[in-house]
Amino acid sequence: MKRLLPMVLGLASATFISLASGVAAHAADEKLAAALPEAVRSAGKLNFTISLAYPPMEYSDAGSTELKGFDIDLAKAIAERLGLTAEFQNVEFPQLIPQVVTGRSDMIITAFSDKVERQGQLDFIDYFKTGNVFYTTLDHQSEIKTEADLCGKTVAVATGTSWVTWAEELGKSICPADKLITVIQIPTQAEHIMQIRQGRAQASVIGLEGLLDLIKQEPGKFYQIGDVGEINHYGIAFAKANGELRDAVHATLDALKADGTYAQILDRHGLKEAGVEEFKINGATK
Repeated sequence: MKRLLPMVLGLASATFISLASGVAAHAADEKLAAALPEAVRSAGKLNFTISLAYPPMEYSDAGSTELKGFDIDLAKAIAERLGLTAEFQNVEFPQLIPQVVTGRSDMIITAFSDKVERQGQLDFIDYFKTGNVFYTTLDHQSEIKTEADLCGKTVAVATGTSWVTWAEELGKSICPADKLITVIQIPTQAEHIMQIRQGRAQASVIGLEGLLDLIKQEPGKFYQIGDVGEINHYGIAFAKANGELRDAVHATLDALKADGTYAQILDRHGLKEAGVEEFKINGATK
């Protein structure tokens, strides 16, 4: 959902090389490396395209070019296992697909949703579960336990996003006609939280990873209401012609999961709930 609400910081396209992986070092796997296309193996690097900034997935601190986040750590672990160096190129979101299909980048790893309409140009390896969630401050826990408890209440939602329609439609499906969820559109998460604390709203909507990050950054202050809605997956995306590299990365992800590295990276960023059981190729059906 995050790409319907542009969060790019207006950075020009630039390549960043971050040397500190933050991931426990593992020796390169020669068998996995042997499955790489010869051109990639000879280059000695993997070129990942990202679109900043979306914590906790990919971001950099103010005044720094050091890249951080779950996607960054996972990309470095993939490259390391293949005996390669990870390089990152930041582009604005509309340039992600052209960057890969024209061969200027090896793959996209940037909270990029696997969608059927994108599968015409790209192959995806689904590696991260996301979706929409309601949340609020802990002082509402006694009165708001489920989505149905939001009937007749006000929910602050990011302006112009798919979350607006989702919250409104869910309200229509579970609430009496005279007690619907009132959705107010406000630009930023900080403003949503302020509305809740000032009593003008009782809850808000965010992506699963956004809530997990918020709970990690401010423990004991927020909680999730109900289940994750509209579950979908972020995928590492490759040009259709790059199936050999896709398969090598897919096997590498399986290896990272088998030895616990994938779980370790999820845990480091407070994202355990977003892990997948299986790295599916082109798993989206809508």
